[in-house]
Amino acid sequence: MKKGFTLIEIMVVIVIMGVLAAVGVPKLFGQIAKAKASEVPTAAGTYIHLQEAYQNEKTIIGSWKNIGYNAPGTNGVSKEFQYSGCLEDDAPFTGEELTVIGWKATNRNTLNQCSGNNGTWAVQVSAIAERNLSYTNLVNSVDCGMLTVNWAVSSISDECASTPEPQQQTNNDPEPQQQQPEQQPEEQTQSSPSQNDVCSDGVTPCSNEGQCNRGNSGKDKDKSHCSQSNHSSCCFCC
Repeated sequence: MKKGFTLIEIMVVIVIMGVLAAVGVPKLFGQIAKAKASEVPTAAGTYIHLQEAYQNEKTIIGSWKNIGYNAPGTNGVSKEFQYSGCLEDDAPFTGEELTVIGWKATNRNTLNQCSGNNGTWAVQVSAIAERNLSYTNLVNSVDCGMLTVNWAVSSISDECASTPEPQQQTNNDPEPQQQQPEQQPEEQTQSSPSQNDVCSDGVTPCSNEGQCNRGNSGKDKDKSHCSQSNHSSCCFCC
């Protein structure tokens, strides 16, 4: 007589399989995602190696073309990542520190918690001195950083270089002051009398003293300017 499994035994086996699946499947997918992301550090290491060799010879930061770097995939696009370089031409060292995003990778598909097209890995190249470059591996999020080891989580600028903008040269010479138009003296409403001016009687000539006596008596006499506009009011002479 053959014996079979009891219902309890079968249920116990199903529970055990469920626990193993709940624990093992995420780890399995996590390992798969890390395996896919392993091409990022490899590609970045190749770039740094070629950049270092080129810089030791040329004393400059070179473009991908000039250093001979080819990103994984076709035209910088692999199955999981898209690669790009910032520099289209070499960046010469001018004596001032220069920081460049020389290499960048973006995931095309979701890898674990790192959603597609949101994860960015970059190699920041800093020219400290001639023939002296430093490299920093950056990743833009913690979730994406869990796929790679020893990549610093930091915001990654889209700009190629972060150098201080040249300051506008200031001219120490004082600005030329605009010449104010010379104010023309206001025309005197009262012009000085001339030798040809005469009093209101039409006979007595005006004097050059610029004054005349107004009034018929000594107390009423009031000295005022005698001009062409008012000498007609003078009683005796200007």
